[in-house]
Amino acid sequence: MSHVNAALTKKLLTRQFSEQSLHLVGSGARTDVIDVKPVVPSPILCTPPEIISRIIELGAQEDPRRFPRLFSQISGRLRMIALENPTFWSSIDFIGGHASYDEVSERLRRSKDAPLDLMVSRLDTREDAEMMLKLLYPHVRRWRSLVLEVWETAAADTVMRALVDKAPLLEHLSISGFCNAPADPFRGQTPALKSLIVRGVPLVWESTLFYSVSSLYVHSSNWTSPALLGKWQNLNRLTIRADPMQPLIMHFQGPAICLPELECLELNGITEEDIVRLLSFAEMPNLSRLLFTHIKDSPNQVVNSIFPLLNVRHLRLHATEMCQDNLLNVLRKVRNLECISFEDSSPIPAFIGELSLTDCTVDWVCPKLKTFQVVAFEKDNAQRAYDDTDIIAALRVMMEKRRPLQRMSTRMCVFQGERNDKTRHAAPWGEERLYKSEKLITVDP
Repeated sequence: MSHVNAALTKKLLTRQFSEQSLHLVGSGARTDVIDVKPVVPSPILCTPPEIISRIIELGAQEDPRRFPRLFSQISGRLRMIALENPTFWSSIDFIGGHASYDEVSERLRRSKDAPLDLMVSRLDTREDAEMMLKLLYPHVRRWRSLVLEVWETAAADTVMRALVDKAPLLEHLSISGFCNAPADPFRGQTPALKSLIVRGVPLVWESTLFYSVSSLYVHSSNWTSPALLGKWQNLNRLTIRADPMQPLIMHFQGPAICLPELECLELNGITEEDIVRLLSFAEMPNLSRLLFTHIKDSPNQVVNSIFPLLNVRHLRLHATEMCQDNLLNVLRKVRNLECISFEDSSPIPAFIGELSLTDCTVDWVCPKLKTFQVVAFEKDNAQRAYDDTDIIAALRVMMEKRRPLQRMSTRMCVFQGERNDKTRHAAPWGEERLYKSEKLITVDP
């Protein structure tokens, strides 16, 4: 009996105390416990479930691909939590030619029926493409997002030919690469698709793939017909990009079109003629944000028939040197403009002078302008220092002539050093980069 009591005592004690220096001494019916210390529980074991849930949420947002594995290696309890959460394993990277196929298979198994977020890159051979399709394509009905980079033509052709089945959950699709023939991914069977990015790949632009898309980024010389925009009635944000080495030649055919839902338009590397022709071809009654970037001056064609852009409040001109007459024609159509920003490009004093009419406010260009911003670099690529003396003088004249009917905030912002791979591109909307210096231009009362 004493043996049973001793065993039971030891079992109970080990639930509450550490077994460091634990000795059980039996003496008849007596059992003594010697040198027993209280347990110091692990902090992670005492963490409330709601805190652990918050850790999981933040970690998954920060790094959805590495965090689950790191999290599951902290303790047995957390590993169990991780394995019981399918969404924890639903973000999958497939890197061609990389020894990650076993990990991909394991994540697919652990994700069970959860929607999948996929990143596929470095498909340098047809064999890489076939392995990707073998592992991932059977789960196509679970794909929620797909980022596909395949710059090798044979591999791209293999993938594009295979994407024929319906992807009912797909919300975001990004395709970058080259293939020989125009592709129609999923044959347009993507009813939930909202965001589409196309770089290089020629697509069948008449496909129903675009009908539900609200955010579209097109960087493909194969896209040449703006008339198709009239069929994409759900567009809320549109970016059209071209390269100097592969100019985008637009063909404006048929009657004018309307984009009723479009609120943000970004034109990158488009010719100046195509900009003013597009604004004369497509009516955009709800457009509020407009960005021109990497536009070169080509004054041979001046267009006056631009549609009114009455809701545009913010115009950004990044690395842009538009013909003054064309730029003024655009500004006369955005009469409710509140902010104009010259980024990595400077307005010439003569242009600022056009904003300084003195006779009647009705004839002012941008009569509701509140903010005028110039963002430049400390030096250009020839190491010449940036000189803003003439611009500041012209801005002060403009502000003086617009007082007191209009109050403006005018500032000059300067980046340190020269432009680099990041700053040579326009910053995303809502992101303001750090400046070395900032000057507020004021006018003495």
